Amino acid sequence: MDPYAALRYKEFNTFLLVRFAMVFAWSMQFIVIEWQVYSLTKDPLSLGIIGLMEVIPAVSMALFAGHIVDQKEKRNLLIKCILGFSVISFGLFVISMPSVIAQTTTKTILYTTYF
Repeated sequence: MDPYAALRYKEFNTFLLVRFAMVFAWSMQFIVIEWQVYSLTKDPLSLGIIGLMEVIPAVSMALFAGHIVDQKEKRNLLIKCILGFSVISFGLFVISMPSVIAQTTTKTILYTTYF
């Protein structure tokens, strides 16, 4: 049995590449969010709140994720997740623009980032 047989499929290689890119982007985004919040507040507690705001939805959604994945078609679900990630990333990009930061209070930017 060949341990590299799966790597001969183009679709699987594409999936691996997209998954690597998404995990890499998510990791970079997490660091940028922390840096942005800390530059606004200079408060380490704010960084802890970011972690809490990421853990609460992840844990609560994990309870139902297996059921949802089993019921839905996998390709469409993956596309919806990537689209949702992109929309949230664009929203974070917009609220971190200097023109938006200048017109909005720090508290509003923080609460939007936490949300």
